[in-house]
Amino acid sequence: MAQDISPKGNHLPSLEQLSALAKGRVPQNTVMNTEKWVKIMNKWRADVNYNYPLESQDKDTIELQVTQFLYGVTSKNGEYYSRTSLKNALSAISRYLQDVKPGYEKKGIGETKSTDGLSTDEIRHIIQHETLNPNVPFGLLKRVFFWICKLGAPRGGEHVNLLASQLADTPDGIIFKKGQQKNDQGGVDGNQFDLNIPFPPDPPGIAGPNHDIKKFLSLRPQKGKCPYLYLSVSQSANAIAQGKWYRDKQIADRTICSMFKTICVECNIDIKGRNICNHSGRKTSIFELFDLGIPENTGMAITGHHSVGGYHAYAKPNNSHKREALSGIVNRLDGLPLLPSLNTTSKRKNSINESDFSQSTSISESDSDFDVDESQEDSISNVSSFCTAKEIMEKVQSNNSLPIIYNLT
Repeated sequence: MAQDISPKGNHLPSLEQLSALAKGRVPQNTVMNTEKWVKIMNKWRADVNYNYPLESQDKDTIELQVTQFLYGVTSKNGEYYSRTSLKNALSAISRYLQDVKPGYEKKGIGETKSTDGLSTDEIRHIIQHETLNPNVPFGLLKRVFFWICKLGAPRGGEHVNLLASQLADTPDGIIFKKGQQKNDQGGVDGNQFDLNIPFPPDPPGIAGPNHDIKKFLSLRPQKGKCPYLYLSVSQSANAIAQGKWYRDKQIADRTICSMFKTICVECNIDIKGRNICNHSGRKTSIFELFDLGIPENTGMAITGHHSVGGYHAYAKPNNSHKREALSGIVNRLDGLPLLPSLNTTSKRKNSINESDFSQSTSISESDSDFDVDESQEDSISNVSSFCTAKEIMEKVQSNNSLPIIYNLT
């Protein structure tokens, strides 16, 4: 029996002891997963004639080759790995490189891109698009899906498990009963509906969300047993003509999971370079709450957030928000000089139109060789020292002078 030689009392542990402690805290499954993906990577490297250890290369080469591996590796039967598997592979390779090459950093490979939301104009365009036509089965389903995204703000993964019973028809309008949240303990039964979101009533004479949701629920099979909200569309034209739009079967998970992006594509929304998914609906809803100035406690009661920090993380200010905030600072400054063209007026113009600026910079380079004559120089010297380039140009052009080219570099 091995004798315990660990010193008693206060002591300074050796590096070997600390290393053993660290390794002992790593779950065995993690160790096995790391070894598995390193083995797969090494086989791929041999197949593509990378006949040298990956860790022997510099960081840029490592980054390139790991990216090539993630893109080009296939399973034994020749199929590409799923996105989840590739994420596991990246984590495993990173753990391996951290052990064999201290100080190694991923530098961005594998970092997740934040979900993008939609603008108010894009939302308006989608609602009015033929893709969300409430008079056809799939159009009505997509329309209800979009209303729930916008008003209920469920998380992206919650759509698959939404039940028809979570939409209650009341005299005051539809109430959306949110299920167990990811940050809830769930209580004894683990399926509590403690977050009720009352949808606003439809404007008079308008077919709004309440009308669409009621119509959608009324077209479900009367004696159906499928509890899920999103049902597959009937394939029979006769059944649809008889008002039997949906079958007693949930629509495919993959269809639900890509629904928001599909709607955007079909409505010709430009999503190039944007991370659009079902969770974008939740982010869009929170954007709208912020833009409307809804109090935090009310917004959090709708989204289900338990912390202000988590709620604020969704609504990062865009350039319009920043510009509006900074314009308030400028507008508080009194005594700034008037523009030359407004000396006789009492109102000061606070901003310069971007369209004017773009016009001043779009003048062709062929005019750049002209010299400014003495009359132009006199007109410029009479302008206040506070004038901007745009103001100088306006002053010169008012005297029928030649255009001026501005070097903005």
